[in-house]
Amino acid sequence: MAHAEFVHLHLHTEYSLLDGACRLDRLMDKAHELKFPAMAITDHGGMFGVIEFYRAALAKGIKPIIGCEVYVAPGSRLIKKSANGGRDAYNHLVLLAKDEVGYKNLIRLVTEAHLEGYYYKPRIDREILAENKEGLIALSGCLASQIPECIVRDKLDEARATIDWFKQTFGAENFYLELHNHGIADQAKVNRSLIPWAREFGLKLVASNDVHYVEKAHSHAHDCLICIGTQTTLNDSKRMRYVAEQFYLRSAEEMQELFAEVPEAVRNSLEIAEKCNLEIEFDKLHYPVYEPPEHFTREGYLRKVLAESLLKRYGIHARAVGPEFVIDRVEDPKRLPTFRDEAQLNPADDAQAEQLKLSTDRCVQTIIDRLQVELDTIEKTGFTSYFLIVGDFVRYGRAKGISCVARGSAAGSLVTFLLEISNVDPIRYGLLFERFLNPERVNPPDIDIDFADDRRADVIEYVREMYGRDSVAQIITFGTMGAKSVVRDVGRVMGLSYGECDRLAKMIPNELKMDLAKALKLSPEFKAAYDTEEVTRELLETAFVLEDLTRNSSVHAAGVVIGDQPLVNLLPLKRDEDGGIVTQYAMNPVGDLGLLKMDFLGLKTLSVIRNTCELVKATQGIEVPIDDLPLDDPKTYDLLNKANTIGVFQLESSGMRDLCRKFQISSVEHITALIALYRPGPMELIPEFIKRRHGEVSIEYEHPLLEPICSETYGIMVYQEQVMQAAQALAGFTLGAADLLRRAMGKKKLEEMARQREIFVKGCATTNKIGAAKANQVFDLLEKFAGYGFNKSHAAAYAIVSYQTAYLKANHPVEFLSAMMTNDMGDTGKLGVLIAEARAFGIDVLPPDVNESRVAFAPARGGTLIRFGLAAIKGVGGVAVESILAARNSGEKFAGLEDLCERVDGRSVGRKVLEGLVRSGACDTFGETRATQFSRIDSALSRAASVIHDRRQGQASLFGLMDEAEVAKSERIEQLPEWPESEMLAAEKELLGFYVTGHPLTPYANIIEQYGTANSVTAASLPNRSMARIGGMVGAVQSGISKRTNKPYALVTVEDLHGAVQLLCMNENYDKYREMLVPNTPLFVIGEVNTGEDRPKVFPQEIISFDEAIRRFTQQVHFRLYTAHLDRPRLEAIRELTLAHRGSCPLFLCMIRPEGGILFLEAHERFYVSPSKGLQEAIDALAGEQTYYAKVDPALPERSQRRWEKKNDSE
Repeated sequence: MAHAEFVHLHLHTEYSLLDGACRLDRLMDKAHELKFPAMAITDHGGMFGVIEFYRAALAKGIKPIIGCEVYVAPGSRLIKKSANGGRDAYNHLVLLAKDEVGYKNLIRLVTEAHLEGYYYKPRIDREILAENKEGLIALSGCLASQIPECIVRDKLDEARATIDWFKQTFGAENFYLELHNHGIADQAKVNRSLIPWAREFGLKLVASNDVHYVEKAHSHAHDCLICIGTQTTLNDSKRMRYVAEQFYLRSAEEMQELFAEVPEAVRNSLEIAEKCNLEIEFDKLHYPVYEPPEHFTREGYLRKVLAESLLKRYGIHARAVGPEFVIDRVEDPKRLPTFRDEAQLNPADDAQAEQLKLSTDRCVQTIIDRLQVELDTIEKTGFTSYFLIVGDFVRYGRAKGISCVARGSAAGSLVTFLLEISNVDPIRYGLLFERFLNPERVNPPDIDIDFADDRRADVIEYVREMYGRDSVAQIITFGTMGAKSVVRDVGRVMGLSYGECDRLAKMIPNELKMDLAKALKLSPEFKAAYDTEEVTRELLETAFVLEDLTRNSSVHAAGVVIGDQPLVNLLPLKRDEDGGIVTQYAMNPVGDLGLLKMDFLGLKTLSVIRNTCELVKATQGIEVPIDDLPLDDPKTYDLLNKANTIGVFQLESSGMRDLCRKFQISSVEHITALIALYRPGPMELIPEFIKRRHGEVSIEYEHPLLEPICSETYGIMVYQEQVMQAAQALAGFTLGAADLLRRAMGKKKLEEMARQREIFVKGCATTNKIGAAKANQVFDLLEKFAGYGFNKSHAAAYAIVSYQTAYLKANHPVEFLSAMMTNDMGDTGKLGVLIAEARAFGIDVLPPDVNESRVAFAPARGGTLIRFGLAAIKGVGGVAVESILAARNSGEKFAGLEDLCERVDGRSVGRKVLEGLVRSGACDTFGETRATQFSRIDSALSRAASVIHDRRQGQASLFGLMDEAEVAKSERIEQLPEWPESEMLAAEKELLGFYVTGHPLTPYANIIEQYGTANSVTAASLPNRSMARIGGMVGAVQSGISKRTNKPYALVTVEDLHGAVQLLCMNENYDKYREMLVPNTPLFVIGEVNTGEDRPKVFPQEIISFDEAIRRFTQQVHFRLYTAHLDRPRLEAIRELTLAHRGSCPLFLCMIRPEGGILFLEAHERFYVSPSKGLQEAIDALAGEQTYYAKVDPALPERSQRRWEKKNDSE
């Protein structure tokens, strides 16, 4: 096929973040269509997308040219100053790698730019450019480059000197003068100089188009992308702009026409492409090598460690002798995973002792055989160092008290279990090693490990120290412009209001892998908006171009790479916001390059487990054997089956709680199955699974050989491992071959599936004489479940953690909930849920107390209740808390505010800290009102300063001490009245994040319940866009101005006794109700509830006060009166009361007779009343509690059309 006579050498992909709109798939499709033989990637200042570009180009038959448009400092990259806000801090320069040497030098340059030269942009300088010039071609660049910039500014001598420097540095054969033609006058001026200079300097010209988007029609979308990146809008006259419809992937013919006067400049692009022949080597491993102790080989040392671990895990005394394990004795056969002593053998009986020995030997041999199989595979595949390295840093972590757990398929390995990398015994739980490391399809093993989140960094630091700081880095990750976010982003730059963008974004279904095209098919309202609203159509046409573009970079939550040499030799690096070293290649490219990549994930649950165990030991003196818990604990299963699983790992969602209640768990295997099933797809199997569990449906197997494989899951294939075991049992597959079958089924490649089916059918016939019809039937079943199946090793690893948390909550609830509260100390929403859970368990959560609280939440008073942690008080820092605890622990409890001030370090416990302690109630223990203590803070501080000064000067005397005591005593007598309850509660809310001693809405609880049709919890389960009436109190208010309408709006948090909902008030509603949107204002909101996101959001049609709600929605008022208690004076009093509250609401007297009969009397309309809280309190005070009853109208108004809907109707 004839190729195009031009190559693009200056091209920005989507990895020129928020400046390049060339999505790689579209770019390659277009380049292939235009028949380009080669194409370069030259993103701004980074190499983020190099590997993806390289592979995508090769897949389309296009030669990839790897480059970068670097930023060059005017002087030294190390000098970081600018005269005009950074605009003079750098120039552009295009570099292309000719070969491996050039590629490595480009990596080094880009890395140095990020690590050393970053100032506004990552910058290199001439010094390191000259040092790393080999294998590179340089292009003089665009208007932002030094040579064109000098020409534009008429600094021709400087331009010529710069050209000469590049020619001398790179050689004439590796430096080209770059021509652009986008219809820009300055480009024409530059070209007029460069063309004759090329002949003068003996250099060649090359044409380029500085590509930023694929199609000419994408110009507007790219314009929006620039606005997104610069936080501007399209109507901003000062924003950054590109000339329209110029920076696209022009065809060779278009480029030839543009540069008809210098055709050699177009031809020279092909010459450069021919010079660039980089081949990036993949799959060559660059794993670090573990250095064992002296006199050991790596293989021998691994076996030695495993032999020692057999004792710890199973009580097997063993020695590694060469390639064999010699067993000396077994401490307790019951610890062996396959041991079953159903006959209760008596070791004292010789015959039974021999039988017991044979049984024990078989169990031990099962372990040793499995271990030898795994070790043979590990040694043959060359991954011995890998396991030793992982085992080393995991053992380091455990030695330092850092909890960890392997997840994923690594939990299926006995070696990882013995090395304490995993906490799951693969033999006991039927896990397969071949699912992790398949000897028939060798891939590098991938062990992902969860560490306690607050100590994860310690393990990473150890790895840096152990293997070299320049050989270890965290891994970058990239965010993309998903369907919802791209709609919001494009809407914003077009000037649409927050509400309008929010409306469109919420029409997009909340499903995984959702895109705009799919949303138009699935959401009728979204399709209607696209079809009928001109602005929406324009927005979405732009969004289609930008959707899924790479938007930003960040540090992968877990990814760490370890190399066998400095990483800069293999891939480019950068710094994160905290100064840490991060790769510029994402997780998959890092693995493709043969580097050891691992997930070091921080898991809060592990911190909770550790902290709980420490609290139990501190309060009860009990050492919880967390890694060796009894797996049949009745309390634990009772808690799970009652669905009291808030805080229980993986089982605390409302859906999981309901599933636990229905299923009735009785084993860790049950937990494993539920974790595997509770996912999109397999969830449809759950009803059948529950029925089978309870014997409501008979269990049938497609073939008898499937029964031992699937009986654990009631005949339903839940795990990928079951598919593998079925292929082994029925068709004689090795487990390695069965793993290949599982992978093929998962990928659903028709050709490969047909091949695997043929092998399976033949295997069934050969191995078990199963006919073709039945074999095909079983294959269809396996194929179905392979799509659903979950990794059992992963589910089992997490099931153990689930069980551990459930066990701790069931057996040590005070300590567990204390640890959970500490864990979520910064999230008041979660904290409120946990406090409510504690109260449901009958555990009081007391406010902070300077004489009892610790740093964090902790058990108090013999472990019967939880005391709020001092560090959880807003504004009371850790240093102040440590000072308070040190003073308290070194002497008696604090006697009062003055005593506290005298004993703590006044530099860390100042006025602000004391105010926080008093206002939060932490000083209530002193027996004085908060108002009294607050008024004495200044005098207490002054007196403490004086006393401390005198003590330091040695001036304290007996009389002085007596005088101090008298002063303190007189001060304590002067008591001020306590602050109003509302003020105290407001302070608690401010400082603690929630109310401890009460709730401002408690007096209104009945009103909220009676007059509301939903609350903050039940609103979430309403159908989307339902109407509701919700009562609560204004919490936070976030106000803003709409950029489109220039009108104010408010995003309001409305709290009730259960939680909170958000209220979006805009346009006319904002003007109408803004005076009510004041924190701590009680109100009812009547409006449309949007449940499309995590938290319900209400669009109000009306906002009213509690009093107004009572008046409007009370249909009748009933007075429940006991006739036995009525006399004339009381009736007269009731009559006067009704006249004092005269209104238009019908009044009924409900006369309750002693024998139980009830008589309703409707009062005359002149005795109709005006319902109110005051009337309720008055009649209850007169005739007893619950005399007052209101019949409330539950009817809701119809949902009113929003502004945009009205507009559509009118059209």
